[in-house]
Amino acid sequence: MKKAFAALMILGLFATGCATQEYVAKQIEPVQKKVDSLDQRVNALMKRVDALKGRVSGLESELNSVRSLAEEAKRLAKRADSKADEAINKAESAVRRAEAALQKKLRK
Repeated sequence: MKKAFAALMILGLFATGCATQEYVAKQIEPVQKKVDSLDQRVNALMKRVDALKGRVSGLESELNSVRSLAEEAKRLAKRADSKADEAINKAESAVRRAEAALQKKLRK
């Protein structure tokens, strides 16, 4: 009798201690839904990040072009400034020669 009682007790523990697949599925379902939702959001964010990487790459390329153009403009501006200085010097020299010629003519 003691053996039968012990067997019933052990059987009772196993019967109540084990979770059914249905119970486990019900417990996991909300967590799985949340994981799926987060997975979708992460995938959407990754797509946006990839798109932004492409835009950044394009902007970097454009920035390099702008830098190159700015350097060229700077070089041309320095050249123009140098030419302008030369023109001013020539004009001042011409004014001095003209004044000298006028003074010489007035003395005669």
